[in-house]
Amino acid sequence: MTRVIRARKAQITKPKLISRLALGDDGTVSGFVFDPDAPEHRFTIEILLDGLVLKTAYADAFTPECSELDRSNTCGFAVSIDIELLHAARHLSARLANLGTPVGNPIDLENDTTFRADLRPTCKLRWLGGLHFQGWIDSEIVVTLEAIVDGESVAQVRATAWTHIGGDAEGGASRNVRAFDFHVPQRLADGRVHRILLRKEDGEQIPAAATFVAFPDGLAGMIDVIGGYAAERLRGKLYDRLIPASLPLHDYADWRERFPLPEPQPSPLRLAVVIAGSSGTQQTLASLEAQSHENWTAGAIDGQPLSIDSDAMLEFLEDAAPDADYIVATMAGVSLERTALARIAAAFDSHPDALALYGDLDFLTDDGRLWPLAFPAFDYERLLEQGYCAHLFAVRRKALFAAIETARPNNLYRLFNSLLDQIGPLQTDILHLPGALATMPKLDRTTAGALLSAASQSHLRARGIHANVTQQTGNFFPAVRIKRSLSKQRVTVIIPTRDRVSLLQRCLETIAPAVERCHADILVVDNESAQPQTIDFLSDLSRRGIRTLRIEGPFNFARLNNQAAATLDSDILCLLNNDIEASSDDWLEEMLTRLGEPDVGAVGALLTWPGDVVQHGGVVLGMNFSVAHAFTDRFSDDPGFLDQLLVAHECSAVTAACLATRRNDYLAVGGMDEDRFAVALNDVDYCLRLREAGKRIVLTPYAKLIHAESASRGSDHRADRRSRFEHELNLLRARWGERLNDDPAYNPQLSRDGVPYSGLAWPPGRRTPRYNRPPVAHDLPLGF
Repeated sequence: MTRVIRARKAQITKPKLISRLALGDDGTVSGFVFDPDAPEHRFTIEILLDGLVLKTAYADAFTPECSELDRSNTCGFAVSIDIELLHAARHLSARLANLGTPVGNPIDLENDTTFRADLRPTCKLRWLGGLHFQGWIDSEIVVTLEAIVDGESVAQVRATAWTHIGGDAEGGASRNVRAFDFHVPQRLADGRVHRILLRKEDGEQIPAAATFVAFPDGLAGMIDVIGGYAAERLRGKLYDRLIPASLPLHDYADWRERFPLPEPQPSPLRLAVVIAGSSGTQQTLASLEAQSHENWTAGAIDGQPLSIDSDAMLEFLEDAAPDADYIVATMAGVSLERTALARIAAAFDSHPDALALYGDLDFLTDDGRLWPLAFPAFDYERLLEQGYCAHLFAVRRKALFAAIETARPNNLYRLFNSLLDQIGPLQTDILHLPGALATMPKLDRTTAGALLSAASQSHLRARGIHANVTQQTGNFFPAVRIKRSLSKQRVTVIIPTRDRVSLLQRCLETIAPAVERCHADILVVDNESAQPQTIDFLSDLSRRGIRTLRIEGPFNFARLNNQAAATLDSDILCLLNNDIEASSDDWLEEMLTRLGEPDVGAVGALLTWPGDVVQHGGVVLGMNFSVAHAFTDRFSDDPGFLDQLLVAHECSAVTAACLATRRNDYLAVGGMDEDRFAVALNDVDYCLRLREAGKRIVLTPYAKLIHAESASRGSDHRADRRSRFEHELNLLRARWGERLNDDPAYNPQLSRDGVPYSGLAWPPGRRTPRYNRPPVAHDLPLGF
């Protein structure tokens, strides 16, 4: 006999919640959800208008109401809803996604006005990893805050900077707010969980808190110290990748003592040292006398700072140093570190193919504090516009003699760039030594700028490049602007869009002067716009000479651009978001001139938020084993770290919100990867594949535009999009591996905890000599 046992349907137990739902005057919907039986649970919330799901949110934000319910205080949520939608609706409600459990009480939008309040977040505190914190407070004036860890006051925090907030991630309308960035004392890196709060000078606690844990020298280092857990070291290394630690830049002197450079291997190489300039010669000679590497000969060439006499240099090298295979050239006044010459000799020993090398420097301010001049691996564009690596460098004797005899350089800038007169900018045989070789004296930037301008002009002329070179005002280093001649090429600006016609209208209106100036075309790629106003606007574009291309299907930024590129026969593509606004008429021309060098694969622009806070100053790899926009903690008139926002420079990637590239290069690498990076990180992957093909990526601050990032499609950090973004990030990590954590355009001594150029890596990355050579991708089969 067969018995049939019917399966019982499992009952889904709905949690007993404590919750709230509220609506602010500005359209901010906020609240919290707390399950007293499972306080660790965090819920995804659906926001409904008239019974239809409009948005989703993840309840993991700080909210004061949770203080007595949950020690972490992180069960709140906040999203922004268009006021016009609220005016057209009758009811607002919220529920748990998938479960349907109500959150708070529904709001009658037609009759009930008592719920209205200003619910915009007023502050935020974010743990970046280690002992590093960042945040903001809504205030017009500078605010001084006190950091409280486990009830103890540990730091004074001044909110003196500005940042831009708004949209779904922060709630409420976009606005500029006071920003702060600080570290807590190193004694708190004890492997224990700590809780940090902030309060004002009058003792009022502000509604921002965080929980953190930090380890001395990272979790992997702590595992090594305690021993017996070798099998866990891999876990520790992964943790340190994802949650790296940092120390403040102003603690650089102590950091140097904590992480000294390793002693270099002894070398038999004989070095000749040439000192350029009269003032400061004795200081440089005194530092040479203390060198650990003793096999050297030095000579000083009298004259103005940075100046040299080619004949005098050749005479010195032939008479006093005939057996020196490598020559060190330095400006007078530089004080070399004790192991500087030993490190230079060891680097040439270990890299016999190196043509030349340079290293990081230190700078001593008037108050006696030491600061790091932490450079990238070799950056040709920055050499021409800033001469950053020419104040102390070493070069192979044969190459130096050839350059002197051909170019007859009269200063260090021209001496360095003359090494590339015949080779061209694609130079992968110049080494960078992370870690200071010397302390640099203060530069006369006006004098140095005139020398650099003449040197760059002479170098480009020697290469047959027609360019206009103009001296600019540098903040720390000299600065010049290189504007190469613009060749006649067909250019098409590609703008993907879906509804939000006001964004597209503003974009087309503001870019029109630059497009006309460059005789460019525009292709608007419509991805299933449905609003009648948008359809009418698009249908009228052909009358204005603007082409449209309609592509069906879900939003896939990579696919939209790929299909657009396939329909064109233009020489240059300029990928542009529909939420971009131009504030000048020369930005496109500037980007095209940077493509005048054949080995430049993509050019990016300096993008700001509407409030003039930087949104994109290039992409830095390796931040939390991810990527991050550079200089988002600055205004656009800030010089940036070591004047990087004053000169064009190379990056590992730039955003496709405004990116110029050759169509041939685009097609040669297969365009953007629409299968793996449909929405996010496709531009980063594209730039890395260009670099793999031997191309350079250049960011120019002279092309400056306004970008309301994700205004049209929303933030990648929204709850409903977070999993997709994390998936694409994991694919990027899988494809590029350690290359994603070893950015040649970023110094391994600098922090990797989310805000580039804001601190010192603790501990530092690898400080071995490095080239700026192309990355190599791993094969990444679909489905993995």
